[in-house]
Amino acid sequence: MKQLYLLSLLTFLIITPAFAQKDFRAGYIVQNSDTLQGFVDYRGAVRNSKTATFKANLNAVEQAYSPDQLAGYGFMKENKVYEAQTIPTDAEQPAQRLFLQVLAKGSASVYTYRDDSDLDHFYLAKDGSDLVELKENIYNKKDPRTGKTFRMVDKLYLGVLRSAFSDCPAMSEERLSNITFRHSGLTKIANEYNECMGGYQYVQPSRKTKVRPYPLLIFSKPALEMRGEHPYSKATFRNAGIGLGAGIGLEVANPAISEKLSFIFELLYAPHRFEGEIRNVNNSGRTTNYDILLDLHYLKVPVQLRYTFPKGKVRPFVNAGASYSYAISSDRVETKSSTFHNTSYTEVSEAMPGSIFKRYMFGLQAGIGVLYPMRERALLIEARYETTEGISHVRSLPSSVKGFSIMAGYRF
Repeated sequence: MKQLYLLSLLTFLIITPAFAQKDFRAGYIVQNSDTLQGFVDYRGAVRNSKTATFKANLNAVEQAYSPDQLAGYGFMKENKVYEAQTIPTDAEQPAQRLFLQVLAKGSASVYTYRDDSDLDHFYLAKDGSDLVELKENIYNKKDPRTGKTFRMVDKLYLGVLRSAFSDCPAMSEERLSNITFRHSGLTKIANEYNECMGGYQYVQPSRKTKVRPYPLLIFSKPALEMRGEHPYSKATFRNAGIGLGAGIGLEVANPAISEKLSFIFELLYAPHRFEGEIRNVNNSGRTTNYDILLDLHYLKVPVQLRYTFPKGKVRPFVNAGASYSYAISSDRVETKSSTFHNTSYTEVSEAMPGSIFKRYMFGLQAGIGVLYPMRERALLIEARYETTEGISHVRSLPSSVKGFSIMAGYRF
């Protein structure tokens, strides 16, 4: 467990400054009606609403601007646009000026920003008028007759959209009722309205969820430890296998949420082969030695959260999560050799018989690696540490399986 703590600490120390890492990308700022080309710091959604940091070139001194100092800014390659706007005040928040990300621009314009609580807010402006917030109210309501609690959703934003889009015949009640209260849903309906009214000025590029598969080759070196009062707790186990496995992974990412965070789902085959021995067990003059072979083959299902550094030809990443392992086959052999004076015998039986052996294991893991991008694909190498609850069902024999592995893959 100490190794996992150390790796988790290393992961934390890497991730923490990573979130504050500067990432200047080709962009522009709009100041006093002038557009200045250069490089803008590409950060998370919360910071982007408050500050724009600009450089005329990569060697120039950076300058931070507030929404009171700029009309807006944007990124060229990503085609992301921000405008300085004063959001309307209400009982929950005071009026304030922020950089709002433009989702759609035209007769109807839709804007968004993310607050300090990581909640997204959406606003609509019709024909250049003041912003109107689009809201959805979610609450629980208890039925007094049955005592059951129901999740209720008040789609307050639909009333605003019905009123604003009433001059377009295509905006039927059925069409409006199917709008989702998300970036994609609000952007799509605004674009449809703008086309109905004669075109649009700007459309935020699609930010759909990406699912990227990749095959994996794994070399692992697990270690088995047993403790407690059971006779096997006196055994010394060593890894006797090659530890070569394989599998497939899926990286699931949604750029609208984060371009640096992704979920990793894997299905892995991992062989574990342990050899243990207990020597010179004396009982009334009889000496007994035990040799234990545990040949175990697991299907493992890790689920992790990954942070990938956004810059550079080689991009480091860190991830952490949980795992589930199931033994699809197990060959467990105990060889008992006993000597009493001049007589001896050897007996072979099943090791950890019956319900002692546990086929499944839950565990925690963390890893650190690098990605080498190749256009839309990438090579990856990762070092990973895992610790599990072990292979014993009985309390008198607590155990653990832990160790490092090296993984190599090719992400499509």
